[in-house]
Amino acid sequence: MNRQFLITAMLFLLVITGYNQFVALPRARAAQEAAEARLKTTTEETAKDSASAESLVSSSASVITKEAPKPKPEELFTLSLPQAEVTFSSKGAGIKTYLFKDVIADVNLTPYEGAGYFATMPQVDFTEFARTKNSITFTGDIVSGLVVSKMYRFNENGINNLSITFENRTNQTFTLGQWDYNFGPGLATVKSEMKDNERESKAVYLVQEAGKKKPTLETFTQKSKQPDLPWIWAGVENRYFLAVLIPQGWKAGDFAADKPVIGKQDGMLWGLFGQNDLTGPQFTVSVPSAVLEAKSKLEYNSDFYFGPKDYQQFLELPYHLDRSIAFGFFGALGKIARNVLETFYGWTGNYGVAIIMMTVLLQAVLFKFTLMQFKSAAQMKKIQPEMKRLQEKYKGNGQALNKATLELYQKHKVNPLAGCLPMLIQLPIFLALFNALRTSWALHGAKFVFWLTDLSSKDPYYILPVLMGAVMFFQQKGNIPAGTDPSQAAMFKYMPLIFTLLFMNFPSGLVLYWLTNSLLSYGIQTFVNRKLAKAN
Repeated sequence: MNRQFLITAMLFLLVITGYNQFVALPRARAAQEAAEARLKTTTEETAKDSASAESLVSSSASVITKEAPKPKPEELFTLSLPQAEVTFSSKGAGIKTYLFKDVIADVNLTPYEGAGYFATMPQVDFTEFARTKNSITFTGDIVSGLVVSKMYRFNENGINNLSITFENRTNQTFTLGQWDYNFGPGLATVKSEMKDNERESKAVYLVQEAGKKKPTLETFTQKSKQPDLPWIWAGVENRYFLAVLIPQGWKAGDFAADKPVIGKQDGMLWGLFGQNDLTGPQFTVSVPSAVLEAKSKLEYNSDFYFGPKDYQQFLELPYHLDRSIAFGFFGALGKIARNVLETFYGWTGNYGVAIIMMTVLLQAVLFKFTLMQFKSAAQMKKIQPEMKRLQEKYKGNGQALNKATLELYQKHKVNPLAGCLPMLIQLPIFLALFNALRTSWALHGAKFVFWLTDLSSKDPYYILPVLMGAVMFFQQKGNIPAGTDPSQAAMFKYMPLIFTLLFMNFPSGLVLYWLTNSLLSYGIQTFVNRKLAKAN
């Protein structure tokens, strides 16, 4: 062994020894002490809870406890409805599985492990008491002589009923401790939207603010404060589905929210870099404690909605459920577009044709501005050689160049701002249409032609985005003035490719709109260019 090797080995051993002594061992001891402290605290709290639960029950101070004294195996009860197969759990009588009968394929909206939607008091073992074709009732014993009943009724219009009744059959008074309505974890959606569902899933509630005509939709998270105003309904939503509770005549308590891990999903580049944790909203609405006198009943009646966010249906229902549909900043324009679309669909019976008709109508309304835009572009292209000469002549003299450019514009009666105005007008309209079409439940499962069987999902063969990119390419090619800076010309050339890639995963209904709009714009541009060419 040489001297250098020995010195290196000794330094390595010193580093390892120091790390173990001053870093690894202290961390391990701290972790062990923390674990022991948690275990001790948990043991003490469990014993305390158990002892207090017994004393509370015996002294009639509280009867809803955190732990079930004698847990029983979970039982499942299924109710078959026209719109869904609904399965309930005996642990809290919540909706364990909601198999929605979608027009494309059945989809389970509650696939994640949990107590279930609208579950209450999971420590109580519920059993089925009665059922009809559209209702089911459960009962459970909290303690001897104190019975809780829970009844679900599903109605054709979608506004369903949920009632919970506590009956005290004894001669003593009970105090019911706080209990909760559960939502989550997570609300699933149709297959075509699952990739974006984590981002779209939120815990929400609706409040009526003073001075506002319509109520406001708010999002509730772990960091949110409790609502300052009374709320109308609360629950969980995603892009296409909504599950909310609507209390009737009773005042709810606080909200609580969490975002637990509910599964795995592919990471970047279709999972080539592994999988990521999938999270979903867990939301609860509490019910404050209440006194139940001897030989008396206490009832909590609520309405609830569980199903698709159908805008047309929501307009006919109470409780402003339509506020759950996000129309974006230009919501008023989006609603107008939605109404026009429904009108054309009523005439044609095909949403694809209705989108084309709406696009043609929009181009007719904006025709004057579109014509102004293309005329300005053609005139700018015409004077580009003279502009190039002025730039070379007055190179380094910005003031003289600006004056000469202004004179050039006046000579040829060119207004460069005329090309920007139509774009500024069309941008909010496009954004409004984007939100209106991407959130439209009516387009879900709507067929157009041949391969396009669902206008709410992407084109499975990417035919529409490719056609749209090709039209945009020829349109941009005709707009590039001679002598344009190479970097700017490259931007014009690659823009159709960027739009094509961007629109690949957009709803095919939206791509159909943009393709139709591009074809009409290209036709108007060709007409303007030929007319100006003949005039010269």
